Amino acid sequence: MKTRGNTSNLINILTNAMDRVSKAENNYKINSIIRELLIDFTQSEFATFLLYDHNKQILYTEKEKDAISISMANPQGILGNAYLAKKVGLYNHIASEKYYLPDIDNPTNSRIKSQLLMPILDNDNLIGIVRLSRSIRYPNNYTRYDVDLIKSLTPFLIKISLILTGNKDSCMNLKLNNSKMNQEISQIENKSEDNSNDDNMLFISNIVHDIRTPANSLYGFLELIETQIADKRLKEYIQNAKESASFINTLTDSLLDKAKDKYIDRESTLEEVNSIKFFSQIANSFSANMFNKEIDYIIFLDPHLPKKIMVDKIKLKRIIINLIGNAYKFTPIGKRIKFYVSFIKETNSIKISIRDYGIGIAKDQQENIFKAFQQAEDDTNERYGGTGLGLAISAKYVKDMGGKLLLKSKVDKGSEFSFEIKVKITDDEVSREPFQIVNKKITILTDKRNHSNVILIIKYLTTLGMPRENIVVNHTFCTDTTHLFCFQHKLSEDIIEIVDSRNIELLVIEESLFTLDLDKSIDIISTNTYYGDTIRSIVLTQKEIRVLLADDNKINISLLKAILEDEYCELVSVDDGAKTLEILKNAHIDGRPFDMIFLDKYMPSLTGSEVIRDFRMFESRKYLKPIYAISITGDPTLNKEDKILFDLHVTKPFRNTDVKEAFKVASK
Repeated sequence: MKTRGNTSNLINILTNAMDRVSKAENNYKINSIIRELLIDFTQSEFATFLLYDHNKQILYTEKEKDAISISMANPQGILGNAYLAKKVGLYNHIASEKYYLPDIDNPTNSRIKSQLLMPILDNDNLIGIVRLSRSIRYPNNYTRYDVDLIKSLTPFLIKISLILTGNKDSCMNLKLNNSKMNQEISQIENKSEDNSNDDNMLFISNIVHDIRTPANSLYGFLELIETQIADKRLKEYIQNAKESASFINTLTDSLLDKAKDKYIDRESTLEEVNSIKFFSQIANSFSANMFNKEIDYIIFLDPHLPKKIMVDKIKLKRIIINLIGNAYKFTPIGKRIKFYVSFIKETNSIKISIRDYGIGIAKDQQENIFKAFQQAEDDTNERYGGTGLGLAISAKYVKDMGGKLLLKSKVDKGSEFSFEIKVKITDDEVSREPFQIVNKKITILTDKRNHSNVILIIKYLTTLGMPRENIVVNHTFCTDTTHLFCFQHKLSEDIIEIVDSRNIELLVIEESLFTLDLDKSIDIISTNTYYGDTIRSIVLTQKEIRVLLADDNKINISLLKAILEDEYCELVSVDDGAKTLEILKNAHIDGRPFDMIFLDKYMPSLTGSEVIRDFRMFESRKYLKPIYAISITGDPTLNKEDKILFDLHVTKPFRNTDVKEAFKVASK
């Protein structure tokens, strides 16, 4: 295995390749030159620059022998995932990857261990994909160093794509700005780490592989279970479990990054998140544990949080998970834990607080609590497990983000960990608009007037602008009620009958997990979960848009879910044409029809065109409001008769803006 090249060597490799391209007699020769360039530049064993033909929807290369042509009408494998998401993929144990398909990702059946996929984009338009591979005889995995090297070649590869697609004049513009390239590659070289730790890296890499494989299996089983369950709340818990399984893989990737690239000492990597969704997913991942331990788990996410902010997702998530996990570990059965996130507008900061009512920490021991491998009490490790490392990591990460992790605690009274960090706001709209109409009478029906969940419901309502005098907490039904929040212990057939007869909005608060078996049309929230959005939508009587995603390709489904996750909608997915038609019809019978459908053409049993044609006839016979149908086939051969059945066509690879615009149009 070669060692890393230095800047001058890399420049020479590129200069030589450019000179050879300008003299090449045909595309086959150019392909060969580019392949050699990519191999030498990144020290790979195999390399391919796959061009993208938008009209035919294929990724291809022109070779004298073994030309490649891969259809992207129905994207498969990790290559299909990179194509749809248009994001870089680093796969250092590709056989354990969720979407890995040997026929697509390893067509030559080589003993590939590592693969790097880099979509080449020109103003968000896909030009092609660079695919690099290393076999098991290469000890080094791909890292961000290799990603940065390929990124530095992007302008050159765009020009090469023009030459390969018929623009011969581009050969005249292949001159290299030596000064700029020297500076760019020098910066990349300076960021890379010496390879003296390769043996340790191989050991860590193997451990990570052993962790990732069962995590991926867990994720796969959860997906299978999810498709068999109709209950919305159960689906939410499965989604929380999937989020946790996915986060395991994120952490293992992060472990490799830290070991190889000293990630922990670098600047934070900021990503845009939907505030409420980001924090609620983290909070809800602990809900089942809290129920099992009978802990009263209170989650308050400030509706005034900006809709979207930039944060270091991995670090912030690890901080919160460590702190809530710590509170859970040291809080006895039957006690309480509070997780609060609020927004400080004056400083553009978020404040996060985790308060428990557990064993507490003595004042003289609080100074050492953030030091690695120390616990507050000598016997704490033996009684509760752990090393104290989580708090040390959390304190460092908070400091990295410009804050300070603070502690307030008293023995036998509990502890509160809190911190404030400034955030970059990318959408300053408040996450949840306050109520415009407040002339509503809300009754909270319970025998436990001072219960923590009663107080929390009132806090959500008043924060959203509902006057406190419009909210009544009572053990009996109030006659002027417009919205009834009924705790499980007060629910009866009489209550349901009154609600139905008087057209009152009903929300039931389940106090013991999954013990209620009610009509599907009745809204239920469970204690120990985030339920601020449900409270708001009940008072607004806002209809949640129901969306059906019909595609047998899991990659397409995952991407569409990711794009639509910030919208106020219920997403249901199906992978079979006949099942799609059945679900659409049964939804009308159940009184919960879908508002829109994203429908692919190629599915088992029935094609997408057959599904929509049959359903349009069903709508016509029943005099139903037509569903808004969006074709996601991306098939350029779709005939006029089929096209006419759809309201809109979204082509692959999906653009976030196109999908969201389609949702917006359909939601009106």
